[in-house]
Amino acid sequence: MSNLRNLNINLEVGQQILVGQNNEHAKITKIEYFDKTGEVSINTTRGPRKALTFRLCDDSDRLPLSRNPADKYR
Repeated sequence: MSNLRNLNINLEVGQQILVGQNNEHAKITKIEYFDKTGEVSINTTRGPRKALTFRLCDDSDRLPLSRNPADKYR
Protein backbone atom coordinates (compact mmCIF):
# COMPACT_ATOMS: atom_id res chain seq x y z
CA MET A 1 0.00 0.00 0.00
CA SER A 2 1.37 3.43 -0.90
CA ASN A 3 0.77 6.80 0.73
CA LEU A 4 -1.31 9.31 -1.18
CA ARG A 5 0.17 12.82 -1.37
CA ASN A 6 -2.28 14.57 -3.68
CA LEU A 7 -5.93 14.02 -4.55
CA ASN A 8 -7.83 15.62 -7.40
CA ILE A 9 -11.55 15.09 -7.82
CA ASN A 10 -13.11 16.16 -11.10
CA LEU A 11 -16.87 16.57 -10.87
CA GLU A 12 -19.01 18.17 -13.56
CA VAL A 13 -22.64 19.19 -13.73
CA GLY A 14 -24.45 16.53 -15.76
CA GLN A 15 -22.06 13.74 -14.77
CA GLN A 16 -23.55 10.39 -13.72
CA ILE A 17 -22.47 9.09 -10.30
CA LEU A 18 -23.48 6.20 -8.04
CA VAL A 19 -25.12 7.05 -4.69
CA GLY A 20 -26.69 5.23 -1.76
CA GLN A 21 -26.32 1.72 -0.43
CA ASN A 22 -27.58 0.15 -3.65
CA ASN A 23 -25.32 2.21 -5.94
CA GLU A 24 -28.19 3.93 -7.72
CA HIS A 25 -27.43 6.18 -10.68
CA ALA A 26 -27.83 9.93 -10.12
CA LYS A 27 -27.00 12.98 -12.23
CA ILE A 28 -25.14 15.97 -10.73
CA THR A 29 -27.30 19.10 -11.03
CA LYS A 30 -25.31 21.62 -8.94
CA ILE A 31 -21.95 21.86 -7.14
CA GLU A 32 -21.58 24.21 -4.15
CA TYR A 33 -18.61 25.28 -2.03
CA PHE A 34 -19.27 27.03 1.28
CA ASP A 35 -16.48 29.45 2.25
CA LYS A 36 -17.57 29.71 5.87
CA THR A 37 -17.49 25.97 6.62
CA GLY A 38 -15.15 24.73 3.87
CA GLU A 39 -17.68 22.07 2.87
CA VAL A 40 -18.25 20.91 -0.72
CA SER A 41 -21.71 19.58 -1.53
CA ILE A 42 -23.34 18.37 -4.71
CA ASN A 43 -27.00 18.35 -5.60
CA THR A 44 -28.13 15.30 -7.55
CA THR A 45 -31.34 13.98 -9.02
CA ARG A 46 -31.49 11.74 -5.90
CA GLY A 47 -31.04 14.65 -3.46
CA PRO A 48 -28.15 16.63 -1.96
CA ARG A 49 -24.91 14.80 -1.09
CA LYS A 50 -21.65 15.69 0.59
CA ALA A 51 -18.85 15.50 -1.93
CA LEU A 52 -16.26 14.88 0.79
CA THR A 53 -16.38 13.57 4.33
CA PHE A 54 -13.78 16.13 5.40
CA ARG A 55 -13.50 19.90 5.07
CA LEU A 56 -10.75 22.11 3.71
CA CYS A 57 -9.12 24.34 6.31
CA ASP A 58 -7.92 27.91 5.85
CA ASP A 59 -4.18 28.53 5.56
CA SER A 60 -4.30 30.47 8.84
CA ASP A 61 -5.68 27.39 10.65
CA ARG A 62 -2.78 25.15 9.67
CA LEU A 63 -0.10 24.48 12.24
CA PRO A 64 3.57 23.91 11.46
CA LEU A 65 4.44 20.23 11.49
CA SER A 66 6.94 20.73 14.32
CA ARG A 67 4.33 22.27 16.65
CA ASN A 68 2.15 20.23 18.92
CA PRO A 69 -1.58 20.76 18.11
CA ALA A 70 -2.28 21.19 21.82
CA ASP A 71 -0.03 24.31 21.83
CA LYS A 72 -2.84 26.16 20.05
CA TYR A 73 -4.81 26.15 23.34
CA ARG A 74 -1.93 26.90 25.77
